[in-house]
Amino acid sequence: MEALAKTEFENLESFLDYLEALLGTPAWPRYIMTKATKGQVLASSREFFLEKLGQAKFQDCYVATHSEFNKLNNVLGAIFLDFDNANNIALAISDAILVAQKVEQEFGVKPHVQFSGSKGAHVLVPIDPIDFEDLSKAKRFLAFVQKRYDTGNLDRQIIGDVSRLIRVPFTINTKALETPWRGHVKILQTWNGKYANLEKLLHIFETTELLEKTAKPEKPNFAFFKKRIRKEVLELIERAKKGIHLTHHQRLAIAFELIANGYSDDEIVEIFRTQKHDFNENKTRGQLKQIREKGYRPYTTEHLLQILQEVDEK
Repeated sequence: MEALAKTEFENLESFLDYLEALLGTPAWPRYIMTKATKGQVLASSREFFLEKLGQAKFQDCYVATHSEFNKLNNVLGAIFLDFDNANNIALAISDAILVAQKVEQEFGVKPHVQFSGSKGAHVLVPIDPIDFEDLSKAKRFLAFVQKRYDTGNLDRQIIGDVSRLIRVPFTINTKALETPWRGHVKILQTWNGKYANLEKLLHIFETTELLEKTAKPEKPNFAFFKKRIRKEVLELIERAKKGIHLTHHQRLAIAFELIANGYSDDEIVEIFRTQKHDFNENKTRGQLKQIREKGYRPYTTEHLLQILQEVDEK
C-alpha cells in the first residue's frame, strides 16, 4: 500500500492525513471493514485502522463515510455517490467524472473521485457539516442531494444511507483480481480541500417537503408498514415489535421482503434490534449486505405461511 500511495502522495502518512481530512473531523472512531475482520469493527485511531488493513493484506478494505460522532449527533458531513455499470465500466467512470465537474461548477469543490477496483467509481463530496434534529431528516436530505446527481448508473442502495462504507484507496478489490488492473482501488481525482455549502439546497429541500406535506392529507405513520409488504411479513414485523423471538427463517423473510421493496439497512436493523438475546448489529448488517449482493428474492406466499407457524424453541 505504501508504494502505491507514493504514486499520489509523498508518503503513507501524507495519504492518511488526506484521508482523515476528507472523511472529516473527528476522523475517529468510525466503522471499518476488511477481508480479515469478517464484518464491521469500530476503529478508534489511525493506528488501529492501519493494523486491520495490514492484517487483511489490504484486501477488501472499507471505511465509513461518517464517524460515530456525526451519526450519534445527526450531523451530515459528506455526500457519497457510487456509480456502477458491470456492462460498461467506462460509462460509470465517465458519469462519476462528469458529476464531479458539475459539483465543482456549483460549489467550487473538487470532489474526491476513485475507481472502485471493479465496475465503477465513487465520488465523495465533503460539505460544511449540517446538524439535523433527527436522523430521519438527515437521511431524507442526503437522498434528496444524491438524486440530483443520478445519471442512471447511480447505485440505488446508497441513497439516504448515512452509514455507508467506501473502499479505501490503494487497497485491493478481490472481486476483480483477474482483471488487467487486478482490482486496484485508484484515486482518479484528489479533493481540493474545500467544503460544499449546501444551505441553498437545504432550503429547497425543506420548502419542497413543506409543500408536499400541505398538498396531501397527512397519513397515519405505521413505521415500517408499506403497501407492497405482504400481510404475512407484516405479521412477522408486528411480532418483532412486540419482542417475540423470531426464527432464522422468519428473520430472513422480513429481510428478503423489505430489501426487495427498497428499505434501507438502517430501517431493517431497527426491526431486528428487538431480538435482544442474540442481536448483533455488525453481524446483522453483514448478513444484509450478503443478501443484497446475492440477490435473494422474497419467499413465496405458500412458503411464508409455513414460516409463520415456526416457533423458536431455544
